Amino acid sequence: MENDVVRAFVRALELAHPHLEGHSERVASYAVAIGCELGLSKATLRALRLAAALHDIGMLGLPDELLTVAPLTPQQRIQIQEHPRLSVLLVSRIHRFKDLSLWIECHHERWDGTGYPHGWRGEQIPLPARVLAVAEAFDGMRTETPYRPALSEQQAVEAIHQGAGTLFDPRVVQAFLKVQPVLQPVGRE
Repeated sequence: MENDVVRAFVRALELAHPHLEGHSERVASYAVAIGCELGLSKATLRALRLAAALHDIGMLGLPDELLTVAPLTPQQRIQIQEHPRLSVLLVSRIHRFKDLSLWIECHHERWDGTGYPHGWRGEQIPLPARVLAVAEAFDGMRTETPYRPALSEQQAVEAIHQGAGTLFDPRVVQAFLKVQPVLQPVGRE
């Protein structure tokens, strides 16, 4: 049942926003690989996979034009930054997923406190959310958007490496760098 609900949410997101096709699955795959390298428990890894699959579900609550136009106005950027909270509104309604809410809400927090929605820094950010941040950023960099072309794999790896200690938890980046050479880019050619 749990997986059916997740698949339905993800499929609805991909139908509404085709440019996100495969994103949730790739982020889940990358996050679990990073989590394994960090030694997270099997239960945490299972929950991390679910949180990764559902992290952008709040995009369903955004107007289509926000995800297809560039450049964004400051007001449009603020609207997009609401998607983690919208994701939490959807996910927290399902009792089995309530525990994932904080991780999903914090996947755009940054190690140095410059992220959103809370501006949390360092260890204030739950470790699974820090893992999601790296996994999501890597896949996002590798995907073409209306705002910019996709980066090469090497460019994306370098950007993640450069973000260690500012954007990303250095320990999570080190785990990513160890597993990245063997990551399977699900749904990407």
